[in-house]
Amino acid sequence: MKRAMLAMILGLVVVVLSAGLVAAADLQGKVKTIEVNQKVLTLDDGTKLYWTDTVTVTEAVKSGAMVKATYEEKDGRFMLKKIEVMQ
Repeated sequence: MKRAMLAMILGLVVVVLSAGLVAAADLQGKVKTIEVNQKVLTLDDGTKLYWTDTVTVTEAVKSGAMVKATYEEKDGRFMLKKIEVMQ
């Protein structure tokens, strides 16, 4: 019984630690280009951010706009989770 409980606890620890590896990150920068059809925007430092239909990218996100973006890395790409134009 104790071994089963220990195995279950260790399994939960592994799951919790694995989930933490896909943490979101934030960055700020100026939009250099935005390609709406390809759903990718490039910041002036060359960083490319991709988005899916679940992310709202408003018309205020345009070339020259300063933005704050939250993203996660997935399959070698920075996938947007949220983006806002800074004033």
